[in-house]
Amino acid sequence: MDSNKYYIGIIVRVILISLSSLILSFLAYKTNYLYSITFMSLLVISETWGLIRYIVRRRDDIKRMLAYIKENNPTLYFSQERTYPFNELGVFLNEIGGIVRQVRIEKESQLHYMNYIVKHIGIGLISFDQDGNIEIINQAARDLLGVAEINSISTLEAVHRGLPETIKKLKSEEQKVITLKSGNRLLQLAIRVSVFKIGQKEIWLVSLQDIKNELDEKEMESWQKLIRVLTHEIINSVTPVTSLTSTISGFFKNGDKIIAASDLPDENIKEALTGLGYIEDRGKNLIDFVSKFRSLTKLPAPKFEKVSINKLIESIMLLKRDELSADGIALLCNTSEENMTLFCDRSLIEHVLLNLVNNASDALKANGNNKKRIIELSFSEADDQRPVISVRDNGTGIPDDLLENVFIPFFTTKEHGSGIGLSLSRQIMKLHGGTISVFSKPGVETVFSLRF
Repeated sequence: MDSNKYYIGIIVRVILISLSSLILSFLAYKTNYLYSITFMSLLVISETWGLIRYIVRRRDDIKRMLAYIKENNPTLYFSQERTYPFNELGVFLNEIGGIVRQVRIEKESQLHYMNYIVKHIGIGLISFDQDGNIEIINQAARDLLGVAEINSISTLEAVHRGLPETIKKLKSEEQKVITLKSGNRLLQLAIRVSVFKIGQKEIWLVSLQDIKNELDEKEMESWQKLIRVLTHEIINSVTPVTSLTSTISGFFKNGDKIIAASDLPDENIKEALTGLGYIEDRGKNLIDFVSKFRSLTKLPAPKFEKVSINKLIESIMLLKRDELSADGIALLCNTSEENMTLFCDRSLIEHVLLNLVNNASDALKANGNNKKRIIELSFSEADDQRPVISVRDNGTGIPDDLLENVFIPFFTTKEHGSGIGLSLSRQIMKLHGGTISVFSKPGVETVFSLRF
């Protein structure tokens, strides 16, 4: 093997140096041949230098290899000639060099690919370090913010007052929507932040997305649904009133002439009075409808206080357990062992929970099967540590095509429902900076979740 040749080469050179040294010692001790002594001295020095050079040559190759790895020098090459000692090391170093070169190419390709994605993605992206120095900002972010190049996150103060502070205060994966004027455009900017570490360096990655069009579409859709409900309710009240008014008017007229009261049959008078009573009822119902509509826009301002979640759930249990038990419904609770608290208006949140429990009770009563009927109140924490209170029942459930409508004012699937309970609940949760959502699997379960 080449390594054996390398070692043999070292041994031969050591032997030659030893012999030359012995000859030099003999000449210096026994003779006065100055030229011979000088020649042998130079020979020993030359052989010693050759041995050193022979040994360190491979060391230099390894140093060059380390320099190649450090500097990513793609031109570095190690000799693989047959006459070169320790030839397999050169082969090995060249193989390592090829691997490093391939990794470098792949790394650069991935970097170009990532830069291409960041550059062309429609969502604005900004990354900055713990000192606020901008590392990446793509074209979409520049367009949204109306800036060219920025070096520090603090310069966004000139774009929108308080924007840098808003970004820094956001928790990882938390989202906030702000209204931002960029040039002549008014944007509804959804801001989301992710925080991660690269080595010891902490990086903030901020995504910016204009959701104004989506919000406008949702708002328009909500208005259309609300107008349909209002139109339906008003037409249902006004149409029979108009028809009945025309009928009653006919009792008192004969063409263009008014019939004298003495000539009116008792039967027509009775029908007229009955019709007027019906008109009065429809008028009262319409006034009640409008009053309920007004109540959606006149919620009291929350009076925030620290409230124990366990005590909140237990209060609902005390209020509703006996009533539900009389209807054959078991009310269960699943509270936390820790005494977690909410910063909320207790009366408003109790109103929401009572409404959800009442809705669950109605769904269970409408369920005609013989399985055990259960309503469960529970508390949990979401992935982002936000508290969640859930109300689950195993009633009839809500069909998929109706799920998106349940929070629309006056929409109801109940025969005698008002359709404002869930709308009020959503507004109350919004006042608390939270959300209410629903999941339903018809015939299995329905879960309403309050996320604070």
